[in-house]
Amino acid sequence: MDKCRICNNKIKKIINLGKIALVGNFLKKKTNQKKYQISLNYCLKCKHVQISECLNPDLLFKNYLWETGISSTNISLLKNLLTKLKKIGLNKDSKVLEIASNDGSFIKILKKKFKSYVVGIDPAKNLSKKANSEKIYTINNYFNYKTSQYIKSKFNKFDFIFARNVIAHLNNPNPVFLGVRNLLKDNGIFILEVPHLLNIINKNQYDNIFHEHVGFHSLKSVIDLCEINNLKVFNVEKISSQGGSLRCFICQNKSKKKVSKNIKKIIKIEKKNNLFSNKNLEKFKFRIINHSKNMNKLIKRLKRKKKRISVYGASGKGQALMQYTKIDNKLINYAFDKSKLKQGRFTPGTNVKIKDPKYISKKNVDYLIILSWNIKNEIVKQENRFFKNGGRFIIPFPKPQILK
Repeated sequence: MDKCRICNNKIKKIINLGKIALVGNFLKKKTNQKKYQISLNYCLKCKHVQISECLNPDLLFKNYLWETGISSTNISLLKNLLTKLKKIGLNKDSKVLEIASNDGSFIKILKKKFKSYVVGIDPAKNLSKKANSEKIYTINNYFNYKTSQYIKSKFNKFDFIFARNVIAHLNNPNPVFLGVRNLLKDNGIFILEVPHLLNIINKNQYDNIFHEHVGFHSLKSVIDLCEINNLKVFNVEKISSQGGSLRCFICQNKSKKKVSKNIKKIIKIEKKNNLFSNKNLEKFKFRIINHSKNMNKLIKRLKRKKKRISVYGASGKGQALMQYTKIDNKLINYAFDKSKLKQGRFTPGTNVKIKDPKYISKKNVDYLIILSWNIKNEIVKQENRFFKNGGRFIIPFPKPQILK
């Protein structure tokens, strides 16, 4: 793509990141996987930050091995959202749609707590099948304007629509917002969660850049998408999810909902941090290069001391970081992850075997790199015995450091 996915204007390169294997492609055998070019860019007009390489979504999402329900941190974040939803009127009479509903964990909670009528839509066959088997009605498809027409004919309109950590994945987000407008009641609420570009830039979270993540959003870019598609953001809050995210509350453009002061406040912070400055966006390149070199140096230094190093977390961002920093099976012994779907497989592009975390001990691991750093507190607590026995954790961001 050489045009912005939001406003269709010209984009400019920040950094060419070379070629990496698809971060969700966990195979059962060691193999030299196909690698795909990836580069980070920004729009010269609206300043939206995005990659320019758009792959066939079926390669990325038709068989998906990340499950919402695996992390207790994710589940507690969902439960915290419930209090907010009760205040804004979600109840047993509400009709709820979740876009990219994954294994149905979130809408299952809504169905149980509020007795709401819930529908999910997700392109992953394996996850849709799992959700349906647990009586969470899930359509196995991508969401866009066309599928919104089908959903409307079957269910009419919805009081609440959720899209949590999904718009970053969309090659073309405008038909999704158009589909939301088509399905949202006049007084309905669209709740959108997205990793905040401000944190990605300021905290150097370049492990967020991989082929599944096409766009990196500021509040401004969400407002731009809403304005193009006749919707409006009426409230926003910062949440801790994914290393720092925005939760946006969106309604029909004609809605009388009061617009919160939070919106101006966050836009002001984004501007103050030069988030829309060409010069600042282009500087991100050098911080990425320096961090990846420092991370690689730290691991090689420990390896020269004959230390046994493993990683925790077979998340997409972890697989991107391993490839960008050239930390592979020559340096890393094992990867540990709670997902049964990933255990016994190998990490993409780096060929490290994934094992159950129950095998972590000071006997076979000296240092454990927490790749799922956004849930590091959960992991450190879970592996407290390893730490007490003298094992050490390495946290990659904002700079590589060993927890003492």
